[in-house]
Amino acid sequence: MGQVTFYQIRTPSVIGEVVDGEAIIVNLDTGVYYSLREPGATLWQRLERPISLHALTACALALYVGDAEEITAWVRTLVDELVREGLLHAFQVAGPEATNGFSTPGEAKTTFVASALDKYTDMADLLLLDPIHEVGERGWPGPAALSD
Repeated sequence: MGQVTFYQIRTPSVIGEVVDGEAIIVNLDTGVYYSLREPGATLWQRLERPISLHALTACALALYVGDAEEITAWVRTLVDELVREGLLHAFQVAGPEATNGFSTPGEAKTTFVASALDKYTDMADLLLLDPIHEVGERGWPGPAALSD
C-alpha cells in the first residue's frame, strides 16, 4: 500500500468564504487576502475536508466540460499555488487512492474556463493589527485579564 497526499485548508490560520462564485480567502498569519473565481471557488469549497489531488481532479472533470488534460493540469497548478501561498497543508496517508466520496447530484456541467488565484497585499498591515489575532482558547472577545 502506498502513500497518498491529501490537501486541506490550513484552518484556523486561513479563512475563506464563497460569495457569488468567488472565494475570498484570508491568511491570518500574513494578512494577505486572495480572490479565486469559478471554477476555483467550487474546488476551494471541496478543500474544507481532506481531499486527494486525484479526487479534486475527478470533481473538476465531473463538473466542467473541457479538455481533460487542460483541466487536470490546471487543478495541479492551482493546488501547488495554494500550498505555496500557505493556504493549504499537504499530508500523507497510507492507503489506496480514493475519490473521497464527493458528489455532484443535480449540478449541470458548465464549460471550463481556468481561473487564477489573485493575491492582494495592500491591507496586510491592517489585517495583522486586528485584535482578533489575540484569540485565546476561550475565543474572542475574552474577559479582561485580572490584575493583582
